[in-house]
Amino acid sequence: MPLNLPKLNRLQRKVVLIILVMVVVPMLVAGALASAWVSSNFEERLQRWIEESAVVAQTWLQDYQSDAILLGHVLADDPEFIVNLDSAEPTPLKQPLDQVIQKMGISFVQVYDTRNKLIYSSAPVSFQSSWEPGQSEAVLKVTQKNKSVLATVGITPLPREGLARFYVVLGSLLDQDFINKLTQLSGLKTRLYYREGNNFYDLFSNPNEVQSLKHLPKEALKRLQQDKKPYYSLEAEQGQFRGQYTPILDSEGHVEAIIFSGLERRGFEEILTNRLVMFFLISLLGIAIGVLAGVLLSRLIVRPVEYLRSGVMQLAGQNFHAEVPVSSNDELGDLAKAFNAMAVSLRQARDEQQQRFQKDKLSALGELSAALAHEIRNPIGVVNTAAALLEKSDTDPKKHAELTRMLREESMRVNNLVQDFLQLSRYRRPEFASVDPAIPLERALGTALAGRNNIHVTRRLEHGDVRISADANLLQQAWGNILTNALQAIGVRDGELTLTSVREDGHVMIAVEDSGPGISPEAMPRLFEPFFTNKEQGTGLGLTIANTLVEANGGNLKILEPEKSGARFGMRFPIHEQAFP
Repeated sequence: MPLNLPKLNRLQRKVVLIILVMVVVPMLVAGALASAWVSSNFEERLQRWIEESAVVAQTWLQDYQSDAILLGHVLADDPEFIVNLDSAEPTPLKQPLDQVIQKMGISFVQVYDTRNKLIYSSAPVSFQSSWEPGQSEAVLKVTQKNKSVLATVGITPLPREGLARFYVVLGSLLDQDFINKLTQLSGLKTRLYYREGNNFYDLFSNPNEVQSLKHLPKEALKRLQQDKKPYYSLEAEQGQFRGQYTPILDSEGHVEAIIFSGLERRGFEEILTNRLVMFFLISLLGIAIGVLAGVLLSRLIVRPVEYLRSGVMQLAGQNFHAEVPVSSNDELGDLAKAFNAMAVSLRQARDEQQQRFQKDKLSALGELSAALAHEIRNPIGVVNTAAALLEKSDTDPKKHAELTRMLREESMRVNNLVQDFLQLSRYRRPEFASVDPAIPLERALGTALAGRNNIHVTRRLEHGDVRISADANLLQQAWGNILTNALQAIGVRDGELTLTSVREDGHVMIAVEDSGPGISPEAMPRLFEPFFTNKEQGTGLGLTIANTLVEANGGNLKILEPEKSGARFGMRFPIHEQAFP
């Protein structure tokens, strides 16, 4: 079954990422330090506990010897026991005493004379080596059932004071029972390695297989055999345990056995002592805390911001009915209230603007209609007058021809006025393409100068390979209107047109200046108004149409300061692309 994880937007992902960086990075540093401290500290405590628990083996041996000596004193103070030893055939120990010996863990009781001749033995055990004179306790190698084992013994002379006649030897075998008791007492895994030649072997852990103590390094064996000191290892018993090896010395000071006491490497202790695992767990915890904190913070803080973003996007889409829910009384709540109030204000302003626009539109339409009617009224008046005169039968033929010419010119004037008006109100949508800004001007110039040989053209085009995005035909039409006005200003006399272009601030400016009389300061502000003209013949729409076409192509038509005395117009467009060498 797929998990339905919460989806986060970009801002929420950034918040989560920032929280992760703020939490995880310190957590990683703290995790590295904490894992090192915890693992080393816990490892140190484990080692101390294992070493203290391993001392139980030595203490246990000493307790066995102390019990053997104590019981030997009891036997030495028993007159019947001494008399029994003087008999030709000593009898076994009395049953109550024998039961006490067994409960104390004593494996055998033997009596020797001063020549170390065995007089009495409670078990078939024979010593492979003897104790030193005056020695009261020792660890000796014995033979039992044709096997060599170690025994911890207590030695008591009889009598206890004066010249000894006998030696009572009570011993406990270091066998599997001893190992099991030591394991229960210490809580650690215990193994006993007996010495056979130069090697040590575990004879009890697995009766079917004798295990050799070969995995210890040479430094460890040297410490155990030569220095006769315990050796602690983190990778004991082929890496399965952490524990301590303790040497067991015989009566001559030779290492006859090694007791291992260790804790198996598994479970919770292994996790706490593994730095890498601890670092991984702490880092994982930090990442989890960071993710949860980031998600929670993004829900509490970023969600109101997301509501605001959605409201702003709706406002940008002209939806002035957008509203942001107010979910808190903090600064974000105040911001949501302010946004809602702003949306209401914008909606009211939009409604008022639409009303004003409608009024302005009707007013502009009235003004334009009045201007158009005024411009048409004069030609119509001339037409009406000429038509009335033509109705008279006694009209002179020359007068008749003159009236006919006036009718044709005035009707053509009305037709041109209507055509310009239609062109102003319904020009076609531009078809944008990458063009050289000088090409539309050159084409319009070629058309305007047809039949005019007295116009000198000067070109200073410095725009290089710059291109603009525009409709070349519409720009040619705009330049045609400007050039028509320029030629009309020059008149029939010789004249000059100066074409310039320059790049500036990511834009290109291309301009035309004529050698006419120029434009008066009073006429400057009204040049682009419909039907405004200083010429006797003209509709006053040429520059208005040119300005509209330039703006439709993403440019601006400007009146520039002339270099000489004429009129200078320029078109400014953003650079679309530029070829690099």
